[in-house]
Amino acid sequence: MDRRAFHRSVLLTAISTPLVTAGPAHARPARGVPRRSVVEYGLPHAEQTHELVRVPGLPLVLVSQMSNSHLVKVRLDPAGEQVQAVRAHPLGEAHSMLHGLAVSQRHPGLVWATHEGDNRLLLVDPNGPDVDAPPRVLRTIDVPGGGQGPHYVGEYGDQLWVSLKTSNHVLSIDHADPSRFRLYEARPNPIFVARHPESGEFYASQDDASQVLRINPRTRDTAQLDVPDRPVGLVAGPVGLWVALLGTSDHGIGTFGRIDADGSTTWFRLRSSEVTDAGLLHIAFDPAGGPSAWLLGSSIVSDDVLDVVVRVTFDPDYTEVVGEEVTVLPTQHCKAHRLLPLSRSLLVTELTSSTLAQLTTESWDRPTDPAPGDPS
Repeated sequence: MDRRAFHRSVLLTAISTPLVTAGPAHARPARGVPRRSVVEYGLPHAEQTHELVRVPGLPLVLVSQMSNSHLVKVRLDPAGEQVQAVRAHPLGEAHSMLHGLAVSQRHPGLVWATHEGDNRLLLVDPNGPDVDAPPRVLRTIDVPGGGQGPHYVGEYGDQLWVSLKTSNHVLSIDHADPSRFRLYEARPNPIFVARHPESGEFYASQDDASQVLRINPRTRDTAQLDVPDRPVGLVAGPVGLWVALLGTSDHGIGTFGRIDADGSTTWFRLRSSEVTDAGLLHIAFDPAGGPSAWLLGSSIVSDDVLDVVVRVTFDPDYTEVVGEEVTVLPTQHCKAHRLLPLSRSLLVTELTSSTLAQLTTESWDRPTDPAPGDPS
């Protein structure tokens, strides 16, 4: 398994006496020294590496590769979360276009997936942490009503909510009784679907329309919410629903926002020099909580912007960004795609480089875009 490591460290303790050696100096890790590192793990080759989920109760991450419909099993060290082994398994035909992944609560240990090319939803058994044990498809559900192109899938009780990119719909379907479904018309291209944690309404990002679709599941009423350029990432988080904006076809706009229960929006603009024009593709929150979020900037919008991870820190009420930490991914032009926070690290899929990047998240509170010091 290919592995590349990149380290950035800050030494906080000043050394008053110069260190002199007779031979070459050898750096040793110092106890208590904050360090952030990025390690890149090579996955089996594919033109497009997309979604990733952690399987609850197992040291296992699953990664979808859409271009050849392979599901990659990634085994983690249970203590340190380092990648120990990977193997890709075919899940459908090459043209099936495996994409969306979502952990099932109704079926513990199982995962929902989408075949965007075959218009099917799959219930998948990862088949344990052994990467050589192939996953098993236990059940398939055909997308009904003429809907096409299932992209994202999420489980909410007995309902699956699915974005349909080809037919421009959002699908709500009862996975226990697939005859109970509803298609909601969307604008091009519906990407993510998420339930607002306060209102219970569902929203869908539509990147080609620069609008977010708002759905009341009780009344089935819909409305379009105008937002700035190209909403993509959309997740439920603290005090609201959070959305990342990709920007224009030429450059990003370094902007993300929060949708409140009444549909009003609050926007935040990144200020660090590396990411003022970032094309923000995804957003995620740490499992342990705390007033912070992870943002993923991607070159999928333009080769002139960075593939980058940004950790933003908020005030306790999530009304203001009070800190930014920027980590530029070593492999640029990789079209960085999705984020997955773990307990001690953050995983990132790189769409076009068949790579899984891992960023450590321990003991780090240093600014990454500091003001210049005194040149004298």
